[in-house]
Amino acid sequence: MEHIIPLIKLLLTFAVVIIMVRLKIHIGLSIFAGAVILGLLFKLTPVDLLRELIYSSTSWQTVRLILIIVFVMSLSAIFSQIGYLKDMERAIRELFPKAKYSLAMLPALIGLMPMPAGALVSAPMIEEVANKLNLKPEEKTLVNYWFRHVWEFSWPMYQSIIIASAVIGIAVREISIKLFPLTLIMIFLGYLFMLRPIKDENSKVGNRKEGLKLLFKATYPILVIILISIVLGYDMVYGAFIGVLSAALPNFKNLSKKDVLKQGLQPKIIFLLIGVMYFKHILETTGAVEALPNAILELNLPVILIILLTPFLVGLMTGISFAYVGMTFPLLLPFFTSFDKIALAYLGGYMGILFSPVHLCLVFSSEYYRAEIGKVYVKLLIPSLALFVVGVLYIFLLK
Repeated sequence: MEHIIPLIKLLLTFAVVIIMVRLKIHIGLSIFAGAVILGLLFKLTPVDLLRELIYSSTSWQTVRLILIIVFVMSLSAIFSQIGYLKDMERAIRELFPKAKYSLAMLPALIGLMPMPAGALVSAPMIEEVANKLNLKPEEKTLVNYWFRHVWEFSWPMYQSIIIASAVIGIAVREISIKLFPLTLIMIFLGYLFMLRPIKDENSKVGNRKEGLKLLFKATYPILVIILISIVLGYDMVYGAFIGVLSAALPNFKNLSKKDVLKQGLQPKIIFLLIGVMYFKHILETTGAVEALPNAILELNLPVILIILLTPFLVGLMTGISFAYVGMTFPLLLPFFTSFDKIALAYLGGYMGILFSPVHLCLVFSSEYYRAEIGKVYVKLLIPSLALFVVGVLYIFLLK
């Protein structure tokens, strides 16, 4: 049982981080504290900890990660300032005049721009249509919540994918392409369980040409990022940078540069990224990353169960996708011998955040529509179980 003591130290560190998050201490500070505690438990001195912090914080891996996230957040700020979100709303109403489809498309389009509690942005957008279709508060919440998150498996601008890429050492492009079928599965299940049952007989005729024009105007910077990073395969840092320039330069005079910088350079987010990479580095430096696989081999535990449950529990307890990626992926690295295992861990964590009672999108959507959250969970259960089962089947095919 020589590997049990290192495992206990690892579990103790995780427990402290989870408790800190539950006490509303910022996730970045919680993960950073976890890295320090882990280092001390594995007998690193304060000088060692400081040296490793400087090394991990200044490595290109960490700097690149910070740059990408800063560019993506700056782009979100630019979109808010120049009215692109309103243009998106108008475009969807023209392109999808059948009212029940705009219920899905509006939150999905807002989901292209990663932002905290993004479901609260799309909630008022679909309320008028949802009321005309006589949807109950729980149905409004479910549709808004579900379609807001369909891109989180594969959209290259999501922090969880960018952090996973940095931690695992796989290109964002590869992760996005291989996980994209999970996005398609989620969209199909949303249609099957949420949209198809809605009776919609009073839809108007839209102007498709005007809708396409507005959609291109509102999303061309995102298309630039996709072209450079996914289609052409260049590093995400270049795609994000050029995407920001393509949005900022034509609107330069009308932009509040101060607000863009304020949104892009958020100290808490930057500290979170430093904390995640520091945590990963301490796991590797101390050899703690080997504690879990060694203990599993010794105790004959099923590896697949660990890969699924570890991210699921962290996702469930934090409600934050980049938390389960940042905390558990460095730990699970020895198990990531093929992409299907990475995909399984990502799916497990995603199921955790989908049901998390502290997931801001779920909480705010329920509050906005005055829905009973217990009833929302009941309606969420069947499509989520279907997503998990079909997702696992797809991942099995990845082998």
